[in-house]
Amino acid sequence: MNDIAPTSHIHPEAQLGQDLQIGPGAFVGADVIVRDGCEIGQNATIQGPAVIGERCRIFPNAVIGLEAQVVDLQSDSGGVEIGAGTIIRETATIHRSMHQGQNTIIGRKCYIMVGAHVGHDCRVGDGVIMVNHCSLGGHVEVGNNSFISNFIGVHQRMRVGEGVILVGPVAVRKDVPPFVKMAGAPFRVVGLNVVGLRRRGVSAEARADIKRAYGILFNEPGTMAQKLEKMEAHESLGAEIRSVVEFVRNSKNGIYQGRV
Repeated sequence: MNDIAPTSHIHPEAQLGQDLQIGPGAFVGADVIVRDGCEIGQNATIQGPAVIGERCRIFPNAVIGLEAQVVDLQSDSGGVEIGAGTIIRETATIHRSMHQGQNTIIGRKCYIMVGAHVGHDCRVGDGVIMVNHCSLGGHVEVGNNSFISNFIGVHQRMRVGEGVILVGPVAVRKDVPPFVKMAGAPFRVVGLNVVGLRRRGVSAEARADIKRAYGILFNEPGTMAQKLEKMEAHESLGAEIRSVVEFVRNSKNGIYQGRV
């Protein structure tokens, strides 16, 4: 049974699931699908096209699905997709795709904290945490289980690998390879995300292999292609090292380096 405040504004074409809680002043527009078990706080706004997955919690004054912040926007037919179990806190904003038939995507069990912003056409993986007032520009990609601290701005079209920790405040202007911790001024790799790798179930031996692989990438002479080939030839090539190699090989923006 749904608990919908009489002062909320629900478009007649919106599709509502079961066991919903929708607070006073909340707005749910046309072409919005809200799955079962969701909570939508007072004065929150959801415009379509948008799909809100099961058991999401959207706090007061969050805004989801408004048009992309693009100068001279020509087309605004895209949407937003929010994965199940995601939490979106007060005044957070998530903009819809600027392209017809495409979506800004937030994965499952993410935590988008107060005032955080996800720009148009971003693809945010599962289990990502975005702390207060961090911001993703348009077309940014964030891998699963990454952590973005407060007051970080990720420039448009940058990529953040899986299992990363970003410590700000800072502007991110290059791609961030997987499983590292980033901090400092200048912004650089300062180590592996050991806690994240442990939670992933990566053994101490495998973590040491990842560290050696990054040592090749950051410290040894040769071209990037030569270093990646050497990493691939590593006798203990695991899934994590393969992920790093693939990420770096596909980078169009260059990667941050440092030490592990």
